[in-house]
Amino acid sequence: MFETAQWIWQSGEARPDEFCEFTDTFVSDGAPVLHISCDSNYTVYVNGTLCAFGQYPDFETHKVYDTIELKDAAVCGENRLCIVVWYYGADTQTYTKGRAGLIFAVTEGGKTIAESDSLVLSRLSRTYVSHRCRLITPQLGFSYFYDAAGRDGWLAGDPAAVGFSPAAAVDKPRNFFPRPIRKTVMRAAVPSVVDRLSDTRYRVDLGRETVGFLLLDLYSETAQTVTVAYGEHLADGCVRRRIGDRDFSVLFGAAAGENRWHDTFLRLGCRYLEIESERPITLRCATLLPVEYPFTEIPYTVGSPLRDRIYRVCVDTLKLCAHEHYEDCPWREQALYAMDSRNQMLCGYYAFGEYRFARASLELLALNIRPDGLLSICSPAGVDLTIPSFSLHYFTEVREYTDYSGDTTLAEQVLPVLKRILAAYSARIKDDLVYNFSGTAYWNFYEWADGLAGNLWQAEPENVTDLVLNCLYISALEHMAAICRKLGQDDAPYTEAADRGRAAVNRTFRDPDGTYRMYADTRMYSELGNSLAVLCGAADARSRTAIAERLTGDSGWTKITLSMKCFLYDALLVCGDYAGYVLRDIDVVYGRMLDAGATSVWETEKGEADFGGAGSLCHGWSALPVYYFHTLLSPKRQ
Repeated sequence: MFETAQWIWQSGEARPDEFCEFTDTFVSDGAPVLHISCDSNYTVYVNGTLCAFGQYPDFETHKVYDTIELKDAAVCGENRLCIVVWYYGADTQTYTKGRAGLIFAVTEGGKTIAESDSLVLSRLSRTYVSHRCRLITPQLGFSYFYDAAGRDGWLAGDPAAVGFSPAAAVDKPRNFFPRPIRKTVMRAAVPSVVDRLSDTRYRVDLGRETVGFLLLDLYSETAQTVTVAYGEHLADGCVRRRIGDRDFSVLFGAAAGENRWHDTFLRLGCRYLEIESERPITLRCATLLPVEYPFTEIPYTVGSPLRDRIYRVCVDTLKLCAHEHYEDCPWREQALYAMDSRNQMLCGYYAFGEYRFARASLELLALNIRPDGLLSICSPAGVDLTIPSFSLHYFTEVREYTDYSGDTTLAEQVLPVLKRILAAYSARIKDDLVYNFSGTAYWNFYEWADGLAGNLWQAEPENVTDLVLNCLYISALEHMAAICRKLGQDDAPYTEAADRGRAAVNRTFRDPDGTYRMYADTRMYSELGNSLAVLCGAADARSRTAIAERLTGDSGWTKITLSMKCFLYDALLVCGDYAGYVLRDIDVVYGRMLDAGATSVWETEKGEADFGGAGSLCHGWSALPVYYFHTLLSPKRQ
C-alpha cells in the first residue's frame, strides 16, 4: 500500500520532542481507508473529526502500520486529512530512536487517492509546543505542553492558518508490517469529583485507578499556563508531583475565555489530578478519557466475597496494564519487561483467553535482542541496559504461550533468539555453574528484596555465581527442551546441560539440612532462591520437605516479594498439598490492599511508601491471584 508513498517530514532537520502537522485533501466516494505509520506517534482527523490515534511501538527497521476505515468521517466528494505527529527523538526504556517521519496512503476501491509526498503541506504544531524535552520519567519519556492560544482552525481548512510549506522526503527504511493486534479504544469520560482548594488550585478524584487521555474544561480570564499533576495517591492532601528526578505533570496553555480540550498522545495512569494555575480559573471538569485494549473477559466467579473482590481488582489491573503491549505499570513506566509480562500473560490466558496480544508482546521482546545475546531491559528500548535474569524468564513465557495456545509457530519464529540467549549464558559457565554478567550495562536484578535487587548502572564484581541465576538458567534449559520436543527437534543438549547444572547447584549451594544458600561462601538465604531450587529440580525429597517447612513458617530468610510470589506458591505445590496455604496467603496479602482502598493491585506490599514514595499502586506482575483462583479453586478445594 506504500508502493509510491514517501516518508516525509517538515523541511529542516528534526529535533527531539517535535510536533508536526500535516494536511492533504482527497476525493472519495465515502468509504476510504487510511494506511499509516510514523516515528513516533500520531493522531488523525478527517474533516475535523478525530479518526485514529496511537502508533504501535516498533523499530526503525521494523515499522508497523495501521489500517483505518474513515467512512464515519468522510463524505462523498472532497475531504480534508489532517495528521499530527509527535517525534520523540530520544532513547528511553519505551522507545528506540529512529528518524522522524510520516508515511500514509488513502485507498478506495483498490486505488490510491492520496499519499504522503512533497505535495503534502506541513508545519511545526502551533498548539503542541516542540523541543522542550521535559521528562516525566526515564521510562515514560517526555511530557507535553499544549497551548490552546495557538489554535487557528487548520483542522477545518481555515485559509487563515499559516506557516504550512511542502513536506520534504525522508530517507527511512521501508520494512512494513501490519499491526499484530487490535487498536486501543477511547471510552467516555470518567465521572470525577472536583474540589476547589483556592482560586488557582483544584484537586480531582477519579474514584479509582484510571488510564487515559487528559480532558479539561475551564474558563480563564486571561491566557496563562495551567499545570496538571497526576498521581495514584495523595500526600498531605496533595498529588505528589515530584519524586526524585521524576515530574508527573503536563502543561496546558489556557487561552483567554472558554477552554475545552482533550489530549490524544500521552496516556496518564492515575487516580488523582491536581490543577494549578497562575491566575484564577473556573474549572468545570478535569478527568480522563479511558483508553483500553478491547479484551473480552471470560465470566468467572470465585464464590467467596473476599476472593471475588480480589479477583475483580486483579483483572482490572491486567486491563490497566495492557495497551499496545503489556505494561509493568501505567503511572510510572508503561514498559514491556519479559519477567513482568510473563505473569500478565499467564493470568490473561484464564481471564481473557487471549493469545494474540501475548504473541505480539513476545515478538516485540525478541526484536530487541542485543549484540551480547541478551534481551534489552524492555522493548522497544534504546538504552544500553539489560537485566540478564529476565532473558531467562522469556523461556518460561514462550513455553507457556506454546502450551496454552497450541500455536508452535511463535516458538519456531523466536527459536534463534532463544539459542542466542543460551549461547550468551553458556559462555559464562565454569564447572557447570553460570557466572553473573559484569559491567554497567548489566543489572543483576532478581526482585525488590535485600541482596536480590542488584546495583543499577554499576559494574558488579567479576567471578560471582549465585543460586538464583543458576536455578533460573536450569529452568530455562528445561523450557527449551520442552519447546524443542514440541517442534520435533533434539532436546538432549538441553536436558543434559540441566542435569549438570542441578548437580553443580547441589554441590555448591546446598547445606547439610537440605536448604540452599545464595552464595557458596556466605550464609545468606532467600525464599526466592530456595523456591527456585525446588522448581528447577535440584531439591530432592528431603530438601523439599525442609524448604517447605521453612517457607510456611518463620524462615528467617529474605522474604519473597509480590513479583516472585508465584515461585514460592508453585514450589509449595510441588512439595505437597499446600493449596490451602497458598489461598490463605493470597487472602491476607491482597485483603490488606483492599482494606486500604485499593482499586488495583500494588507493586509491593508496602504500596506507595516503597522506593521513597514512588511505589506503584497498579502493577501487572501482582495480578497472579487470577491464575491461582482458576487452578486451585475446584469444587474439591472449596
